[in-house]
Amino acid sequence: MNHFNTVFAEKTDALREKILSGRTFEQFRGETTADVCGRYAAFLSVCDTRDRAKMFRAAGDTPQEAWDAVCAAAAKTVACSDLNPVWVKADIVRRSEKALLSDVISQVAKGFHEFFRRGISFDENMDTALIEAEINGNRVISYKEKTIELAKVNKYLAAQGLKTFAALPEMVVLFDCESAFCDDEGKVYSLYGDGLNCGRRVLDRFTDKTALEVISTSSEYLSMQVGLDGKFDYGYYPIFHKEIAGYNILRHSSSIWSLICAYRITGDKFTLRQAESAIGYMIKNSFYKYPSRGGDNTLYLADKTLGEVKIGGNAVAVIMLTEYMDATGSDKYVKLCREFGNGILELFDERDGTFFHVLNYPSLSPKDKFRTVYYDGETVFALCRLYGLTKDERWLNAAKKVADRFISEDYTQYADHWVAYAMNELTKYCPEDKYLSFGLKNAQVNLRKIYRRATSYHTYLELLCVTFELYTRILDDGLKCSYLEKFNEAYFVKTIYHRAEHMLNGYGYPEYVMYFRHPSVALGAFFVRHDGYRIRIDDIQHFCGAYYSFYRNYARLEEMRIKAEQ
Repeated sequence: MNHFNTVFAEKTDALREKILSGRTFEQFRGETTADVCGRYAAFLSVCDTRDRAKMFRAAGDTPQEAWDAVCAAAAKTVACSDLNPVWVKADIVRRSEKALLSDVISQVAKGFHEFFRRGISFDENMDTALIEAEINGNRVISYKEKTIELAKVNKYLAAQGLKTFAALPEMVVLFDCESAFCDDEGKVYSLYGDGLNCGRRVLDRFTDKTALEVISTSSEYLSMQVGLDGKFDYGYYPIFHKEIAGYNILRHSSSIWSLICAYRITGDKFTLRQAESAIGYMIKNSFYKYPSRGGDNTLYLADKTLGEVKIGGNAVAVIMLTEYMDATGSDKYVKLCREFGNGILELFDERDGTFFHVLNYPSLSPKDKFRTVYYDGETVFALCRLYGLTKDERWLNAAKKVADRFISEDYTQYADHWVAYAMNELTKYCPEDKYLSFGLKNAQVNLRKIYRRATSYHTYLELLCVTFELYTRILDDGLKCSYLEKFNEAYFVKTIYHRAEHMLNGYGYPEYVMYFRHPSVALGAFFVRHDGYRIRIDDIQHFCGAYYSFYRNYARLEEMRIKAEQ
């Protein structure tokens, strides 16, 4: 027996023990409902971390029969093809039922992309059974077309050496599994077998240590995307490793912000150096409206690939640069921040508190009066940062004017995380009841929607945790806030913890990424499942920023969580 076979045998033994948890196979069978369809299936996914996991499957009349058969088949391949079993995942069917294929297609059509979270067998004998992870990790379901296509199913079945069909059957078998995963160090994890957490390791509880782990790995991943010129590798779709075309300088800048926030926690010097390199690239993409006149000028951040100047670009540049200076104790970008601020004010209409969102580059002719609600919140946040930096009242006066418009136009309807950042920052300098109450309301009226959101939707946790900072400041400083009596602290805190753990369904755990084309490339990053598992720099920024805020406020969060549970 070669080394790989020895390792594989040890890992499959450990996986069997984890799945059975002290039971015998007969006891396991007695606790399942799989015999509704009469047959069991077992699966092993074996990954060397470089290429997509190799799938093995077997069916049998009992769980043990299926398990023994799949282990034998996988062991033979490991020996013959020198497959390094770095990561091994095991799945054994524990529940199954027949379903009309038309009903399954209906569920697919109504759901998010990559969100059908059950295994499917296209025959009753479970010989063509596919687990959820391989279905979504190989795009067997045609989500864009909202259906299950014969050609696509047959293509995958043929690639797996399974029988194909002249026509898809009217009835299929849907199933869930008892699952476990063994990592490169031999550590074994129980996995969730169904629902939105399907395929992810089971956590006892989400803590600050969990947050620190994902911040560390994701910021390391993001740091490694910065090239020698300071430009990020923008992103890709990992199912087939397809690069995302184009570039967005606003997202470039916001991604630097998350690197700086991560540096505050980890103290990693490489992260800081990469952030500084990316800052250099951003500055090269800025330009002055006028020739230098001495003193402060009017500066814009240009999205040259799109031929645009976006007010949000100037805003995020200010947010990021002020974060950098605060984190490093530097003042090197004070003048630059003021000049970006001048660009913001050039696009501000003080009569009604609105901004002009987009200009053409390089002519600076008007393009779009309004592009996205996000630019408004980003810009108020930036103006407040500028006031904190310079104490120049013009920044604060503009921010208050826009914040008043947020209130009159009820911006809570957008559940916008940037509005939360803006109100948290504004109330540090203007702790007026109307702003404090609006900041709390922005979270409160959206709590139920946020709690129930099926996708990981990373900006929701940012909104919650930034509002938590505002909430605790109201309590600690005894600030007058008329909305406080309506605020549901217990549900607020419960929602924060729920979203913090739920967002791990978008984290690059090995048990997830082993089904991508190049698993190690996505390890420790964040992805957006409902968009083809998209991994883009700003996705990582929002996930990382959310967990950064959670981590900073963890002690107080725990205090309130414990109080609510007593």
